[in-house]
Amino acid sequence: MPPRDDAERFRRIRDKQIAARDPMVKVRKLDHTVSQKHRRARQSFSVLRMWLDIPKMWRGTLLGGIVGVVILAVLPLWVPETWAVCGGLGALGFLVALGFSLGRYMDSRDEIQDLMRH
Repeated sequence: MPPRDDAERFRRIRDKQIAARDPMVKVRKLDHTVSQKHRRARQSFSVLRMWLDIPKMWRGTLLGGIVGVVILAVLPLWVPETWAVCGGLGALGFLVALGFSLGRYMDSRDEIQDLMRH
């Protein structure tokens, strides 16, 4: 190895060591974190944004459960009560599982699309 390459390598190593000890890196990172928290605190609360932040897997489960409970409450009006309760509980379980599965599918699809873009 020629001496010039060693000098270049030593210079790169020295620059990396100096950059690793730079105290301003931590200060800048802290400033960035604090400014992000302040920005988030100033934003107004939105129920829609809160709903959209929940993973689709849990949103689907919740919606499936709500529809299942509605079926469980309405079904006794048309079917004898014993059969209505059994059918309503079956529908509730099925819809919760369906909502969870579809939500998980949609979350996985979104993750794959994000990975394909980057």
